[in-house]
Amino acid sequence: MTAPGIYYDGKTSARRTVRLTLEGNRLLVAGEGVDISTELSRLVISPPLSTARRSVSFPSGALCEVSDTRLVDELLRRQGKGRASAAIHRWERSLPLALVALVVTVAVVWGFVAYGIPALAERVARAVPPATEVSLGRESLAMLDRLVFAPSRLPDSRRRELSADFSRMTRELPFATGYRLEFRRSDQLGANALALPSGIIVVTDRLVEVADSDDELIGVLAHEMGHVRHRHALRHVLQNSATGLVIAAITGDITSITSLAATLPTALIDASYSRSFEVEADDAAVAYLKRRGIPLKSYAAMLGRLEAEHRKKSGEAGAEKKKSLGDYFSTHPVTEERIRRIMEGSR
Repeated sequence: MTAPGIYYDGKTSARRTVRLTLEGNRLLVAGEGVDISTELSRLVISPPLSTARRSVSFPSGALCEVSDTRLVDELLRRQGKGRASAAIHRWERSLPLALVALVVTVAVVWGFVAYGIPALAERVARAVPPATEVSLGRESLAMLDRLVFAPSRLPDSRRRELSADFSRMTRELPFATGYRLEFRRSDQLGANALALPSGIIVVTDRLVEVADSDDELIGVLAHEMGHVRHRHALRHVLQNSATGLVIAAITGDITSITSLAATLPTALIDASYSRSFEVEADDAAVAYLKRRGIPLKSYAAMLGRLEAEHRKKSGEAGAEKKKSLGDYFSTHPVTEERIRRIMEGSR
């Protein structure tokens, strides 16, 4: 089989008209000042691109452009690549197949983001050494103290009462050994509670003021303990740091995520936990309240009160900025839905 072609020696821009001939397992190229014989296995054939000429590259760096697709197809067939190349070319030229490829690609990417990244984040978060987790919690609290927290103004007697309730909870929950309660004041966060790695739970003065009873606060504390137990803060940050997450999962270099201490405070302030995280934490609160015989309606009432507090705070700040710092419920599941689900657990 013979076909015309344009030859470039790879050293100059000069082009020469040649003829390409297939003979057995060799390709012969002949023309003015050109006489080449090369084994087919050493040739590199460019992939098809619409109607553009195909190129054949030689080991010497020379290149030959060919318009006759029959010769190229035969060359690929003799190289053992004909079927795969033809199939790919047909796929590229077919709009329906290209759309199928696009849909498959989008589905794979969505699946990895929706399921793969959360699964990897949980795996990495649970592999964090206790010492690293303690360091993350301590550094995060220190940074939050600089950014948004001020010393609590709650009476000492009130703090002692709540600390006693918290100590009882840690004794009754085996996983809560080593957890500790911190009190802070924050105009930015308002009525809020944060769960830091290693079991540091921060309660704001306004949250205590909003509560009608200690039972309501116990429900909130049990919820935050659920966040700590399931490592939601770490998983949340890891899910938003997909590159570092994948590297940590593949290499096993878990200790390198101590750099997350710089991003954890921001994540905790934003409190943009996913729906599944909130459900897990609510389930933990419901389980503990049932264990203590505390009516679930007290926790549900506290959530409703916090929602009302949030709306009031958002309304006051809305004229100044679109989203206030610590917009606790902005990305949480709808509060009414959470309350309904909690109350269903009392039946």
